[in-house]
Amino acid sequence: MYSVMIVDDEPIIRMGLKKIVNWEEYGFRIVCEARDGEDALGKLNEHQVDFIVTDIRMPKLSGIDLLREIRERGLKVEVLLLSGYDDFSYAQQGLRLGAFDYILKPLDASKLKSTLVNAFKKLSEKDKEYHELNMNKLISREKILYDLLRGKNLIMMDEYISQYNLPLIKGKIQVAIVEINDIVTNSQLLIDNHLRDELEKSVSHLIEDELYKSKIDNYSILDEDLGKKFIIVQTDKEIDISVFNDDFVAVLNKILKASNEELGTELNIAVGNPYNQLYSMHKSYLNAKEALKYKYVIGTNKLIHISELAQLKQENFIYPIEKENVLITAIILGKESETLTALKELIKQIIEISSLDAFKINLAFTQLVSNVYNNVLKKYSFLKDVYDLSKIMNIGFLGIQTLSEVEKKLTDNITSLVSVIKEYNLNRNDNIVQRACEYVLNHIEEDITLSSISENLNISKNYFCSIFKQQTGENFLEYVTRAKMERAKILLRKHDYRVYEVSEALGYKETAYFSRIFKKHFNCTPAEYKKNDI
Repeated sequence: MYSVMIVDDEPIIRMGLKKIVNWEEYGFRIVCEARDGEDALGKLNEHQVDFIVTDIRMPKLSGIDLLREIRERGLKVEVLLLSGYDDFSYAQQGLRLGAFDYILKPLDASKLKSTLVNAFKKLSEKDKEYHELNMNKLISREKILYDLLRGKNLIMMDEYISQYNLPLIKGKIQVAIVEINDIVTNSQLLIDNHLRDELEKSVSHLIEDELYKSKIDNYSILDEDLGKKFIIVQTDKEIDISVFNDDFVAVLNKILKASNEELGTELNIAVGNPYNQLYSMHKSYLNAKEALKYKYVIGTNKLIHISELAQLKQENFIYPIEKENVLITAIILGKESETLTALKELIKQIIEISSLDAFKINLAFTQLVSNVYNNVLKKYSFLKDVYDLSKIMNIGFLGIQTLSEVEKKLTDNITSLVSVIKEYNLNRNDNIVQRACEYVLNHIEEDITLSSISENLNISKNYFCSIFKQQTGENFLEYVTRAKMERAKILLRKHDYRVYEVSEALGYKETAYFSRIFKKHFNCTPAEYKKNDI
């Protein structure tokens, strides 16, 4: 319902206007009336009015003067003028001032009904436009806030705060990231059971409640990826920054506890350092983002403060880099038995020098897989085109309960990596064969023929074919096709290419032919592989 004010200096006219039509039938409700323009302006301070029906000729303040004052105040109210024949020139003046319409006296019910239909339509359109404008502004405001949080366009911060009414004040600031562990680890299961949205809302309400009850006056909560939320807290009070930090950490601990006890939900909470200046907001965010990585090291369902990590890292712990170098060399050479021996010795030494400290052990394992990943990429950068090297980074701290399980996962992943290096013949003693294999993987999306590889190696085709078959047990072109098919899997799944796009990228002119080869290798079509988790 849109609210209406009737303005006329004659009570009998006001009464007649209220009864001449059923206002609610047309989407309107009369909320007040006024005896002249001056009285109407006073009523506008007391009532929310969408539509005014006013006489033109009135004492003190005429309908035209009322309309002019409404426009000067910038009020978004539609005004319908009531005019006698002698006031026609005034009615035209009113239209120029932005009146919705005018009706001649004496009033005709059918004319008023028609006018109300049009007025309802216009007001509805204005509401829709206003809603869309606000939604667009809200979306823009959130995007700008995200950008500032990540350190983008900081030079424009003051202007953005003013223009988009951002919830930021100048003063101390600190950022935390709250991650709902169940959504991160079981997102698809929660989607299938329609539980994810409900869990997101419950956690959001819990966070809001605890912040509202706390000593913190200024805070913002932003949703990020699935199951992840940012909390920005601020103060312009003259308090020590350590007190500001302690107050925030205390609230976060309450959130963690309440989530466990009331919702039965584990959270991972990471906190950045507090800063004295608003312009350091992105630093606190990056601190929190870095701290969150250590959920894999010190476990989930905990509050991790970046300052605590710094203290732990300062403790005396000498990483066995020499044994790691032996392991990485064995991996790169594709020597499986040497790799397993080196890995076993390295794990044993890490456990011994860590004095069974879970944090130190997991920290060392995290460093180990990172170093393996980086060194293998440095040597075989092209390998990532046919094998997802990031698999070795997932050693499974999340959800794994015992050290032996972590060891097994780490061993399985590294063994798998060695198998891939061997599978693509990157560990061959014959320099010609290894160079050929590296050439294929470096040019996997090109048209590779016996002629092109022989020319590159500067040897005859027949000699090359003989050497390659003798060393690897397969024909060279079979090797090329096998590598291209593995590349196709990555393009289909990881990069979300369409089937015909993959076919073209790998040099196959006919998509149907490419699909047949793919099915021969993997017992499913490219489309089936892309659609299903095969």
